[in-house]
Formats: sequence, structure tokens, C-alpha cells
Amino acid sequence: MMYRVAIIEDEKDAAEKLQRFIEKYGQEKSLSFNIQIFGNGVDFITDYTANYDIVFMDIDLPMMNGMYCARKLRELDKGVALVFVTNMVQYSVKGYEVDAIGYIVKPVEFFSFSLLMDRIADRIHMANDHYVVVRNNDSMVRISLKDLMYIEVMDHYLIYHVNGGKEYRQLGKISETEKQLEPYDFFRCNNSFLVNMRYVTSIDGVNVCLGENQLPVSRKRKKEFMTALNNYFRKGGIC
Repeated sequence: MMYRVAIIEDEKDAAEKLQRFIEKYGQEKSLSFNIQIFGNGVDFITDYTANYDIVFMDIDLPMMNGMYCARKLRELDKGVALVFVTNMVQYSVKGYEVDAIGYIVKPVEFFSFSLLMDRIADRIHMANDHYVVVRNNDSMVRISLKDLMYIEVMDHYLIYHVNGGKEYRQLGKISETEKQLEPYDFFRCNNSFLVNMRYVTSIDGVNVCLGENQLPVSRKRKKEFMTALNNYFRKGGIC
């Protein structure tokens, strides 16, 4: 598995040491890491795309305080594992405000770092590694596939309907998204809707029911949709 990691650290030696520890941990655990280093929070958060698994954030940063940067990060990405790396221990207790998984006190020691990485790896594994990233207005939103109920196409926009009632939209083609999500048990019930089989509760005549949501099933696609749904259940899918 490849983990995508961002290090936000203005001290070059500290950033390189952390990078070495990550690489050493990867060698010991047979894991791969793609690591990017940012010298300040502004460069990191500007044009942020929610494609990181782990973010190591120094608190004492130039241009933008690390705690403020973490708050901006959470506005854009609520799922990424966030770790504070700091010698300002008095601020680490505020980590709960931004759902930080933990903190490491400088100078970083490999033993404590390795224990924290074990926790992070477990959390990422439990959270399910599969997600889509949607550009919604001026932000990037990471949506776990287990929370994505269905995708609707309207004009040239894709509308992502998430469990709980939230919706996100971006320009796109449903045919391309269909190919991307096919391995994860998403199937089109008609030309306008791409459905997560996880949420199908019943087929009611010409409609597929996802809880209280009813989406039309086209005559052309109904047989294939039913076959896909049966295959989902056969391999242990849960609605």
C-alpha cells in the first residue's frame, strides 16, 4: 500500500529527519510512502487537494501558524490523519480542536514515532482506503465510498449524494466516474444515476430504493442492474 504524506516544517534538518524516520518505518513494515515537504503552511494549504493520508504539521511556522493552518486544512479535508510535530508542548493539547491523531515532541525519537505510526496505519486501514475527491466551490472534499449513496448527473454537473443528506457537485462526466467506481460496486440504474449497491434496500417496480430515496430504473438497464445487485449479495454485500 502507498501512503501519501505531507510534512509542513520550516527547519530543513527537522524535515529531513522526519522523512528518514518515515522511510525507515516503511522499510520495517514493508510499506511505501510518497512524501512531500512544505516549508510553510501557506504553500501547503494554497491549492490544496485532498489526496494525502497523513499530514505532519509543525506548530511554530512562518507566515501562517500551524494551528491556524490545521483549521484551514479541516475545512477542506476532514479525513486526513493529522499529527503535530512541535517543541511547543503547551499547544499540543489543542489538537482535539482539529481532530489531530497525536503529536510528537521535538527532537523526534524513532521509538515514539514508530508507535504513533502504528496507530495511524490502523486508523487509515479501519477508515477504508477508498474515496473520491470532489472540487466543491472553492474547496476540495474527500468522500469515503462507504458514505457515498449515489451520483446524479444534471446538465454538465455530477451531484454526489452522501449518507446524511449532504450534496457536493462538480463538473464531470458520469461515464468516466462509472469506470472509476465500477470495482467498488457502483452501477447505473439509468443514464442519470450511478448507485452504490451498499445502500439498495429494494426494487419497487420501476424504482430502486435507497432508504427513502427512490431512483428510476430504466427498462434498458434493469436486467443488468438486477444481475449486478445479485452478484453484490452473493459475494457478501450488506445493504
